[in-house]
Amino acid sequence: MRATEATAYRVAPGDRIGITVFGQADMSGETMIDATHSIAVPLVGSISVRGLTLKEIEQRVAKSLADGYLQNPVVSVKLTEPRPIYVVGDVRTAGVYPYRHGVSVLGAVALAGGFTVPEEQARAALRTDFVQADERVKSLEASRLTLTARRIRLEAQRDGREPDFGGLESGRGMEEFTAQLKTSEAQLHAFQTSALQQQVEMLQQQEPKLLENKRYVQEQLNAEKRQLELIQQHLVDYNALLSSGLARRYTGIELQREEARNRGNIARFNADMSNIAIAQGELGLRIREVREAFQRRVWTEMQDGVQRLAEVEAALPAARLTRELRLRQIGFAEEASGPPRRSLFVTRQTDQGSETFPIAEGALLAPGDILRVERQRETDAALPPTAAAMR
Repeated sequence: MRATEATAYRVAPGDRIGITVFGQADMSGETMIDATHSIAVPLVGSISVRGLTLKEIEQRVAKSLADGYLQNPVVSVKLTEPRPIYVVGDVRTAGVYPYRHGVSVLGAVALAGGFTVPEEQARAALRTDFVQADERVKSLEASRLTLTARRIRLEAQRDGREPDFGGLESGRGMEEFTAQLKTSEAQLHAFQTSALQQQVEMLQQQEPKLLENKRYVQEQLNAEKRQLELIQQHLVDYNALLSSGLARRYTGIELQREEARNRGNIARFNADMSNIAIAQGELGLRIREVREAFQRRVWTEMQDGVQRLAEVEAALPAARLTRELRLRQIGFAEEASGPPRRSLFVTRQTDQGSETFPIAEGALLAPGDILRVERQRETDAALPPTAAAMR
C-alpha cells in the first residue's frame, strides 16, 4: 500500500499494525486492533485507536510514550496485515480470505472459487439429489414392510396360529416386493413351527418307552411282592412244624434267605420306579424348556422389530418431504431459462456503523468488506409461494 493510501486508511478491529520506536527495540513490534478498537503498547498499556489513521496512531503513541516514559520518541506505524474480506452467497467456496491491495469484486469471487456450478451441472446435481432421496424413501418403505411382515409372523408364532398378512399394505410400486415378502415370511413361519414341532415330538417319543419300562418294572415288583407273601406264609407253616419237631432248621434258613432276596428285589424295583418317575418329570421339563426358549426368541425378535419399526416410521415423513422438495427443485430448474443473473452487494464498516450497497464487478474492495453474491431470477407468479422461496 502506498504511503498516501496508508495515511488515509483508518484502522478497525482485525487489522494488524507494526509499531517501531526508534532506538527502543523492546518497545517495537506488531499488535492487532482488538474488538474494543484498542492496541497494547509496552509500558503504556492499552491505547484506543478508534477511527484513527496510521499517522494519527503514530502521534498518539508518541504522545503516550513522551508522557513520562521517553524523551522525544520517534514512532513509525505501518499496516502489516489488513483485516480479511468475506465472500458469501452464490460462490463455490464461501469463506474468509486475506485482503490483497487492489483486489476487485471479481477477484474476490475468483478467490472463492468462482460462481457456483453452471445450470446444466446444477440440474444434474439436483437430479442426483432426487434419486438419492427417492432411494432413501424406497429403502425406508422396504424396511417398514419387512419389519411389519415380521411382526405379523412373530405375533402368530407367539399366539400359536397362522399369520394373516391381509393388513400388510404395500406402497406404490412395491406390490411385487410385498408379495414376495408375504411368501417368504409365511414359509419361514411354517419352517420354524415345523422345526419346533419336530423337536417336541422327538422328546415326546421317549414317553411311551418310559411308560412301557414303568409297566414292566411294576409287573416285576408285583411278582416279587406275591412271591414274598408266599414265602412268608411258608415260614409261618414251617415255624409251626418246627415247634412240633417235624421240620429241620436248615430248611428255615433257606426260606429266610429267599425272603431277604425278595425284599432286596422289591427295594430295587421301587428304586427303578422312582428313577422312571424322575425321568418322566425331566422329559416334561425339557419339552417345556423347548417351548419357552422358542417363545423367548419370538419375544426378543418382536421387541427388536418394534423398536426398529418405530425408528423407520419416524424417519419416513422427513424422507418423503425431502424427496418432494428435491422433485420440486428439479421442476424449478427445468422451468428456468437463460443464464442466471447475479447481484453483488458489499457490507462495509464505517464510523456510523455498517453500510450495505450494490457494487460492480470491477470495483475495488476494502479490508473487512463482506461481499455477498445473490443469484436473481424472474419470479414466476404461477408458482406456489414455497417454490418462489426455494429459488
